Order: sequence, then structure tokens, then C-alpha cells
Amino acid sequence: MRAWCPRCDAVRPGETTCPVCGTPLATLQDTSPGGRSPDLPPPAADEPGPPSRPPRLRVAMAAATLVVAGLAFVAGRSLARPAAPAADQAQGPATSTTAPEPGANRRRLGWSARAGGLTITAVDAVWVADEQRETVAAITFRVQGVPGGQQLLALRGLRLLDSGGGVYASVEEHELGGDGGAPVEPVEGRPGTYRLTTGPAPRLSSLARIELTGVVAVRPRDQTITLDTSRPWPPGPKLQTVDPGPRDAVLVDLGSAQHRDVPVQLQVISAFVRDGQAVVVIDASSGFRGIPGELLPLGAELRAGDRVLCSRTSLLGEGAGQQSAQGIVLSCPARPVPRLTVALGVGARMHPLRVTLTP
Repeated sequence: MRAWCPRCDAVRPGETTCPVCGTPLATLQDTSPGGRSPDLPPPAADEPGPPSRPPRLRVAMAAATLVVAGLAFVAGRSLARPAAPAADQAQGPATSTTAPEPGANRRRLGWSARAGGLTITAVDAVWVADEQRETVAAITFRVQGVPGGQQLLALRGLRLLDSGGGVYASVEEHELGGDGGAPVEPVEGRPGTYRLTTGPAPRLSSLARIELTGVVAVRPRDQTITLDTSRPWPPGPKLQTVDPGPRDAVLVDLGSAQHRDVPVQLQVISAFVRDGQAVVVIDASSGFRGIPGELLPLGAELRAGDRVLCSRTSLLGEGAGQQSAQGIVLSCPARPVPRLTVALGVGARMHPLRVTLTP
């Protein structure tokens, strides 16, 4: 006896259920000779024949097509999901409590005042860390109207105050040729602009007012030494020595009773020229021993006729943590001229400027 599995479309000999899929088998009568598979009984004349079974590959491809279409439908619904309701968004975005305030490290000021022919402007303030990793403020000032264009050394009577009238930050003061003040440094490439560094400082937004009583500048460079440079200047990198001559020194009067007995002799000890450069070395050590706790400003410039080729300022004496300065070196761009003039000034001069800078 043989049986037929309608699901597998296969003949199973001597079985009642299909050993492959477990489907009950239909019993077939073996009426044909030999071992060939019997044909199925013909259907009734008024009944349509059973539909033909599609090949397995077509069924598998159709199933795969349905699966891909279903995944695409799900993905499409996922991408097209509407935005969350406003009520959900109102719960608030995540915030960071450690993020700095916008512009917390820099504050534009632009506070100006004018008195006695001078104008001073607090340009901006920057929060920085010093060598001891303390947070300090670096405040930039622009000063206009200083006589003779002398370089500024310090701000006298400076007070930095907060909105409550208390001290915003302290400033260190130095004695500079008899006039004390908070030292400032020139900002390179910005004439008349200076930077002041404070002690430990809170947020820049706390700074509300700046008071001062004057500015301290280098004394006018009214002492001169003339150098004969009429010999041809060499064109190459090698410098040619210039003899300063017998009048190579000046004795400078500091102009105050406090320093009347302190002689300061300034001497050109060497000079060199080449086409494109002039170098002059000025010594201030002869007879000068300095005053304990005080720095003495020395201003020098090199001139070709009425034109200033370059200028520099040095501080003579012993400051905190620094060696005693012995003089100054001028290295200036220059073209061949028959004479060069070294102009010198020693000491400081205070120019009154009693103002209050506020927003």
C-alpha cells in the first residue's frame, strides 16, 4: 500500500502520516503494473480540477517580497512620526551647571573720561590665570594727550571698585623715580595702549567703576649725544663700528629734591651701523647705585634728524625678583645718514588725571 501527501506532493509507501511534515496521508490503490507512481483519480466532470501548485522558488520570492514591503512600511511610519507635543518639549532641555556664562572671560568696557588735556579709556578686561594659577584681570587702557608722546609707566591712585563700592581687585604699586603707581605694560603694535594686571579678581561683571588721580610717564628725552656716521655704511650683514667720540656721555639731573644727590651718568659705550640697521648700547651703571625699593625709568630713542627711528624704556635699580638693570640697547631700522642722535631721559613725571570711569 502506498499513500500520498497532499502537502509535499509526494508518495509515501506504507505510512499513515507524512514522515516529513506530519500531514495525514491519502491511501492509494496500486492498479498499475510495474513500479511507476499511480495517477490521481480524475475529478468529477462538474467539479473543476485542483489548481496547479506554484513552484517553491516563486513562493519563497513572494514571501520575501511581502517581508521587505512590511519592513519598508514600518520604516516609513517610523520616519514620518510627528514631532513630540509642545507639552513634552516644555519639560526643558538638558542644561549644564558648569558651562561658563557667555563672554565670561572677556568684557568690553569703552569707559572714557577727560581731564587736564588727557583722555583715558578703559577698553576691555580679560579674565586670565597667572603663574600661580590664580584668576586675575588684565585691563587694557588707551591714553591720549601725554606731552611729548612719552611712554606711560603707571596709573597713579588707581582703584577698581565693584557695584557696592568695595574693592573689585587689588593692584600692585611701584615707586618709579619718586612717583608711585600701578605699573602698566605697552601693548605691542598699538601706540598709546597699555595693559594693567590686577591681583586675584572675581567675575568681570562685578567691575563697576575705575578711579585714578594721574598717570606716570617717562620724563622727556631732553639729553642728547650725537654720533658721527658719515663713513659709508656697509651693505652686507656685517656691522661697522662707530666711534662715539669724546662727547659720549651726559650727566642727568633727576629734577627732584629726593634724588638731587644721586648722580646718573649715561654713556654710549658702543655703536654699530650697516645699511638697514643701527645699534647703540647705553650704559647707566657709572656712579649709580639705585635706591632700595625704587625703580628709576630710563627712556632712550634714536633719531635721524627730526625722525625717530625707534625708542625703548628700561627700569634701573633693583625690583622685586629682578636683577639690577645696567642700561639699555637701541636696535633700529636705519638708512645711511651722516649723523645719528641719541636722546635720553631719566626719571618719571606724574600728569594729573583725576577721573572716574563708569559705564
